[in-house]
Amino acid sequence: MFELTDQQRLIQESARTMAEKNFKQRAAHADRAHEPPVDNLRVLRENGFTGIFLPEAYGGAGLGLLDMVLIVEQIARYCANTAMLVGCADGASQRTILQVGTEAQKQRYLPRVARGELYAAWSMSEADAGSDVGNVRTRAVRSGDHYVINGEKLWCSCAQIAHIFLVLVRFTDEPGMRGVGGILIERDTPGMTVGKHLDLIGLRATGMASLLFENCRVPADNVVVQPGEMRKLLRVLDADRIGGNPPICLGVAIAAFEGAVAYVKERKQFGKPLAEQQGLQWKLADMAIDIEAARALLYRTAARVDAGTAQIHDASIAKTFVNEMAIRVTSTAMHLCGAFGLSTEYPFERYFRDVRGMSIGYGTTEIHRNTIAREIIDGRYSV
Repeated sequence: MFELTDQQRLIQESARTMAEKNFKQRAAHADRAHEPPVDNLRVLRENGFTGIFLPEAYGGAGLGLLDMVLIVEQIARYCANTAMLVGCADGASQRTILQVGTEAQKQRYLPRVARGELYAAWSMSEADAGSDVGNVRTRAVRSGDHYVINGEKLWCSCAQIAHIFLVLVRFTDEPGMRGVGGILIERDTPGMTVGKHLDLIGLRATGMASLLFENCRVPADNVVVQPGEMRKLLRVLDADRIGGNPPICLGVAIAAFEGAVAYVKERKQFGKPLAEQQGLQWKLADMAIDIEAARALLYRTAARVDAGTAQIHDASIAKTFVNEMAIRVTSTAMHLCGAFGLSTEYPFERYFRDVRGMSIGYGTTEIHRNTIAREIIDGRYSV
């Protein structure tokens, strides 16, 4: 068992204070207008919350994954879209450059990321490739000292505001992941087009869009992950699956829970507050149990990653549980608040919408259950 350090509690409180003061009142507007709250990124930069995990050598804060979880969780309590945009400065693209990129790539991009001057996005999904990374069809063909890229990407979060994209492409005809790698493509590269905003049920202000590549010429020096080295990238993603997706779910679930508690204590039916109804008390208790279990599991997993002791199944177990917990808690919060829970004048329906897709993104919960089961059957997991 572990406890947060004094420094981590300070980080947690600082992030919460910043988010409550600056992000809470803007959250509903960003959702309704489908506009990424870019001003919030400026606030993050001014408060030292960019380049969180980047080493000090590149201008970052040099913090661990658990620190990242604490920060994202607190931001998500007040604006899930802003919590997603944290990935512009501290997401999979930056982590990949840091861990498997060349020193030239690190020097070129990471200091600007840490200063909040450059936003990076991750682009993996296609019409027939999501969890099945080996089915990527966007093609990169060598042409002298460049690669020519052709294809289309979908569901690219932060696409509308990002300056650079880490794009998974197929370099060779080798089947599956053996022919797939990653290349950095800057936004203004001729032949690259950021498509229209993709409107989903929730997280409507993350600037999600498609990417189109038509004979897009990219320097060969921009290759980050060579074909045949995708296993390295998947290990990087395990950390991002903990630092990005689950803490957003946890933060939103906490906000929904706190809102529901306030409502049932104030709302009266049949002459007494709803909070005095035993059936509703049990629902609140179940929500609290879910949140406490999810928080403990997520923090423990992040701490294991920081200590270098995490196993493959750790990220999958944490993500799956926290995803499904958030769906249960936000759905119950809506139910407890009756018609008010369904009204767009209140945040409860937004809370539910924002977490519903998280069990699909970053690998579906079914894919993660496959990973967990494989580790069990192969003897690498035991209780």
